[in-house]
Amino acid sequence: MTDSMARPEVSSQDLRVHLNAGLAALGLDRVDAEQRNLLIRYLALMQRWNATHNLTAVRDLLEMVARHLLDSLAVLPFLPEGAVADIGSGAGLPGIPLAICRPAQAFTLVEPAAKRVAFLRHVIADLGLTNVRVAAQSSEDYHPDFLPEVIVSRATAPLARLDAMTRHLQGPHTQVLAHKGPGVEAELADWRRAATLHITHQDLVIPDLPPRLLLSWRVSVTTP
Repeated sequence: MTDSMARPEVSSQDLRVHLNAGLAALGLDRVDAEQRNLLIRYLALMQRWNATHNLTAVRDLLEMVARHLLDSLAVLPFLPEGAVADIGSGAGLPGIPLAICRPAQAFTLVEPAAKRVAFLRHVIADLGLTNVRVAAQSSEDYHPDFLPEVIVSRATAPLARLDAMTRHLQGPHTQVLAHKGPGVEAELADWRRAATLHITHQDLVIPDLPPRLLLSWRVSVTTP
């Protein structure tokens, strides 16, 4: 749907129906009512800030449900436990939706752009997300005291670039989850280090979206 066809007056009930149907299609019925409320509030904040800060090219709230919420939450069944670093978080995707649905899990949103950092901090405060913090820096400059147990990235960069950006964060106990769309085969072909890794592939079937693929790997201590 183009911006010219966007529906600016979408009721919260319309959003809730759309979200509920999408979560059911993904097998995520365990997302509780309060978490669903927070997800909808998050979209409302994104739309409000988008008017002046251009956080996302998606303007239609119903389209945001699929493109932002469901696309992010499709990763949830495959998300390991442990501290998560969301690399190139942007407007908080996939970190914010995942953190809403995993309140006992710690998330760090790594994002260098000042306007997006301001938005992320506002969202965290407004939604009362005590399990989320923002690292206002590039992933290359992000050097936490403890390596994350999970690195997640949603279409931040081609795989070879993403790997280079996060090599210093990939310890032997770190699981990397790269959420990719069409064209991932070419990215794999251009990523020389892929041949040294055991990479698993998980198809993600998300309502109203083209096929997605979740790639996952863990670096062996013997990997060069």
